[in-house]
This record gives sequence, C-alpha cells and structure tokens, in this order.
Amino acid sequence: MHRVTAIALHDLRLVLTDRSAVMWLFFLPIVFAGFFGLVTRGGSDPTKAAAQLHVLNADGGPVAEFLIQELEGDGLSLVPVNPEEIDPDAPPLRTLTLPEGLSEAVFAGRRSDLMLDVQSGASPDATLVARARIIKAVAAFLGRLVELRAELAVNEAPNAGDLLAHESDEDLVQVASRFAGEARIAPGGFSQSVPGMAVMFVMLVALTYGAAAVSGERSTGMLRRLATTPAGRFEIVAGKIAGRLVIAWLQITILIVVALLARTFIGIDTGGNLMTAWFILAVFAFAVAPLGVALGGWIADPDRASSVGVIATMVMAALGGCWWPLEVVSEPLQRLALALPSGWAMTALHDTISFGRNLPDVVLPIAVLAGFGLMLSAVAARFLRFD
Repeated sequence: MHRVTAIALHDLRLVLTDRSAVMWLFFLPIVFAGFFGLVTRGGSDPTKAAAQLHVLNADGGPVAEFLIQELEGDGLSLVPVNPEEIDPDAPPLRTLTLPEGLSEAVFAGRRSDLMLDVQSGASPDATLVARARIIKAVAAFLGRLVELRAELAVNEAPNAGDLLAHESDEDLVQVASRFAGEARIAPGGFSQSVPGMAVMFVMLVALTYGAAAVSGERSTGMLRRLATTPAGRFEIVAGKIAGRLVIAWLQITILIVVALLARTFIGIDTGGNLMTAWFILAVFAFAVAPLGVALGGWIADPDRASSVGVIATMVMAALGGCWWPLEVVSEPLQRLALALPSGWAMTALHDTISFGRNLPDVVLPIAVLAGFGLMLSAVAARFLRFD
C-alpha cells in the first residue's frame, strides 16, 4: 500500500509544480462558476407562474373598478397603462381596454364592448388564462348586477353606489385547483454553475492532464523503469489512479471551501449542503480518474491523449448537464445523460443542492458512480502498458 501512496503523492507533486495545471485546477473553475452564476438565473416555478395583462382603464368608473378587482389574483399579473405610455412600435403583448363611458353605458342599459388586443408573439397559454379571467370577471359582475336588480323595486335601476355598497352572498359553488405531484424547477444561478463547473473541471483535469501525464511517462520510458521496481503491476495501476484521485479531491476541497466562504461573507446562494456535495464530487472523481489513466495507457502521444481528453470532457459536460440543467432538455437527452458519470453526478448534486434532498436520498446515483469507477479501473488496468 505504501508503494501506491508513494506513486500517488509523486504525481500530486508534479501537478503542483506545474503552473498551468494549478490554474486549471483551482483558478479557472472559480472564475467560470462565478461568471455563469452571475449571468444566469433560476428557472421559474410553474406553481407561481402568472400571465401578464396590461389594463388601459379609460372609464375610471365603478364598473371598471369592479372588473379590475375581479381580475386581480393568482395566475394573472395586472399592469395599468395610460394610452400615451404605449409604444406603437412595441405594444404590450396583451392589453385589455375598458372603454370610456363603460360604467355609464352599463347603468343606462346600453351595450359597451371590452377589447382585448393580443400581439402575434404572445404566449397562447398565457392569453388563454387572461381570456378566462376576463370572462370570469364579467360573469361575476353580471351576477352582482342580477342580485342588485332582485333587491331593488321593479322600476328602480341600480347605480354606482348600489354596486359598490352591495355585499354579495357567499358562493354556493367554489372551485379549487392545485398542481399534481412535485414541481421540479430547473436550477439556475450559482446552484447550477457551482456543481456544473466543479464536475466539468474535475473531468477536464483528470482526462487531459491525467491522460497526457500517463502517456508522457510511457513515451519517455518512465513507466518502463517504474515496472523494474519492486512495485507490481496492480500497485502501479492503483497508484496512477490514486494520483488522479488525490489531485481531484484537493481540487474539490478548494472549490467547496471557496463556495462556503462566498456564502458566508458575500451572501452568494450556493444551494443546499455543500459537505454532501463534496462527498458526491469525491465519488464522481473516483468514477472519472481511471478514465484518464485508461486514455493515457491507450494513446501513446501525450498531445493526442490530451486532445481526446478535452473532447471527451466537453461531450460529457454538455450531455451530462454541466452547462445547462437537465430539466430543460428533451427526455431522450435526459436518458442519455444517465449513460454518463457526469449525468449521474449532476443529478445527485441538484437533488441535494437545489431540491433539498439528503445524502440517503441519493444513494442510487452514488452507487452508480462507484460502479463507473470500478468498471473504468478495470479498463485502465487492461489498457495501461509499460512499453
């Protein structure tokens, strides 16, 4: 075991003496996570979604006041506007006009039309919500008017004072609606950028520097000389994997410490339990560290090994949800992500950081990542050659 440790610590010392490697290990992940965390934001909660409706109240009377009160509520956001404030080149998507003289016409028994102007780019679903709420408000007004007429004398007409002072009877029928199941909101901001960049840069260092280092040791004959020492093949392979793993663990620890400091002193919201995130990332590092050794053992040229590592990292980062939440991609791509270690890592990280789950709730992703690590360790042992 001491030979495995010695090989791993030797690889760690080599990395820490390489300035470019240190930059990719510690500095760039923080810069990328900070940048994307600031320029992106979280997804919207579908349970709190509201269609926006601009209201042009040209009447100003009690009927218009009553309709506006009925329109306000969950599912619809009212924005009052004046005619002179409307830009003819960029009008609001939906505008309800309460015409001048509306109240006077209604109390006089004359027809008065409400006008809903909908632009071509407006969401059909949001427009449907607005139309339904307008119809509901008109129906509520007509119901109030019927109640008033029933209470007044035969020849007596309702007026504005009667409308505002009248207290309607309690509704005999009430409708309640709610979302079925759990609303899964697409993560955003630092809750997406911190785990996403951590996963991507752990892969990037393991699959580029790790693969190039192993390939370089092959080409210079260092692995061949190492094979002449008392260390056996299993110890050499384990030492190389452990070296990549120790480097990744150090990288993860620095990133989590920076995230904790940012949360404590700057108030940046980095999501849930970061110590649980550290453990998940540590297991993820075990899943990808052997892949860097396998690439280096398979490809003799260090530059080509590094290039293949970059391509593999970018593909797994994109498909695994490091650049954008998996919740926003199609179902086939979500299933494809579960064929990659990055997809399982991001699933577990989002479950704990964004969705409030605990470590026991992500046992399956962690077990799958450990399985990736064991499988790829066998692949690395098979492909690592000393010639």
